[in-house]
Amino acid sequence: MTRAVTIPNPDLPADDGAVTRAIENLGTAIGDARLRIEGGEAIDLAGLDARVGTICAAIGRLDGAAARALLPRLVALTDGLDALETVLKRSQPRSVPPRQAAEAYGRLK
Repeated sequence: MTRAVTIPNPDLPADDGAVTRAIENLGTAIGDARLRIEGGEAIDLAGLDARVGTICAAIGRLDGAAARALLPRLVALTDGLDALETVLKRSQPRSVPPRQAAEAYGRLK
């Protein structure tokens, strides 16, 4: 069974506090998803890309100093996404070349 991870953060105001909370909440959700995948659960990450886009759009509306102040949090978020990608790649079943699959199927008949 695939479980959905709640990816927080609908529309964000151009407020550095709101953006900071959104980044932190998304980082927590990404970390939770990573741990659940490592535990063998299938996770539905639908909406993750939209939430990242929402955060990026909100950062684009901040003044330069406020946006730059978020850089360490964005780096941490990127690190979390990289860790999630690594776990996802490891959790995917290894694909079998079609010929090998056909030969194996033939042996099962």
